[in-house]
Amino acid sequence: MSLRTKPSPNLQQWEEKFDSRCPSSANDFRSDTVTLPIGPMLRSILSDAPMFGDDVYSEDVPTNSLESYVGELTGLHNAVFVLSGTMGNQIALRCHLTQPPYSVICGRKSHIYAWECGMASTFSQAQMIPVIPSSERAYLTLEDIIPNIVPDDGDAHGAPTTVIALENTVSGKVVPVEEIQRISDYARERGIKVHLDGARLWNACYTSSTLAATPTQAVEAAKDLLRAYCAPVDSVSLCFSKSLGAPCGSILLSKNPSFVSHARYVRKALGGGLRQLGVLTSPARVAIDNIFLSGVHLPRANAIAKQLEDSWIRMGGQVQAGLSQETNLVWLNLHELGVKDEEFIKVAKEEGVKVGYYGRLATHYQISEDAIAALERAFQRILAAGKRSGYSTRTAKL
Repeated sequence: MSLRTKPSPNLQQWEEKFDSRCPSSANDFRSDTVTLPIGPMLRSILSDAPMFGDDVYSEDVPTNSLESYVGELTGLHNAVFVLSGTMGNQIALRCHLTQPPYSVICGRKSHIYAWECGMASTFSQAQMIPVIPSSERAYLTLEDIIPNIVPDDGDAHGAPTTVIALENTVSGKVVPVEEIQRISDYARERGIKVHLDGARLWNACYTSSTLAATPTQAVEAAKDLLRAYCAPVDSVSLCFSKSLGAPCGSILLSKNPSFVSHARYVRKALGGGLRQLGVLTSPARVAIDNIFLSGVHLPRANAIAKQLEDSWIRMGGQVQAGLSQETNLVWLNLHELGVKDEEFIKVAKEEGVKVGYYGRLATHYQISEDAIAALERAFQRILAAGKRSGYSTRTAKL
């Protein structure tokens, strides 16, 4: 159900002006969170406003519609909108964890461990067991996880492992469906829950093979892959503000309706029980339909990342070990150049683009062709600076 109609002349003029001007996100490679909401997202707030209600009472129609829609899209059927990916991850842990002591296995560089303020230990009283992948892969395999599981064998000294927290993508690398299935099967046999942080799972659904497909074919393949990623696990969080361009929000999903019912209580405890939530969920619905299901925008974001990595390597640069491009993140090895992050940021700024730290470049569908060319000029300058410091492009190519 929707009340979206043709916009008024004033709104339409404003929307055309908004969409035609070059947004600040067009030259920003710091993160895919810098994407700006497009006109249809903003218009949806006004169009859907008559259907807004109090979401704490489950009376906000756009929110209920979004939760049902994403539930069907993923095949998990039960969903609750949350304000951020961090909130979604922490609610999921709190719902899976019942009576301490317990432990959570996760990747050493995972968002849930390294970038969520230690909240799992604070809010859920969980012992975190961070695991470093044994190979150059960025993601954990079953073989990495098994030796770190604390068994629930009656030994009073340990905190039995209750949850395995996975992430997909991890540093832009895609965790294969088969690996997620292996881990989930092993965990289920031992009564361990599996949560998947899928903040950038949307990008993983558009593989390199979809570049040769028509948009319609690419969308169908992406929808099938999204369901395949979600099917083996006990809960999944998906982000609307990374890559999709919605202004805010994530969604937490599970096959278990009791899990999602409990998640609503925990969300309220964290201050996430909002009222007329359609002001956020209407744009999120547009983000899925217009961006994820376009079959164009996310493949373009991934293709830009591939183009940038190819340019960097062709010019003589290296990428960080184990982090070759697969989706929308590129990892430049600035350390080998003897170049500090601050120097690269300064050079990029002089060329008119924004980059962040750690040699990471994040691409998204709002990046302009001019920004790509400007960043490649920054590549040339920073590689030249590396040569002056003794770095050899001949060595880089070996």
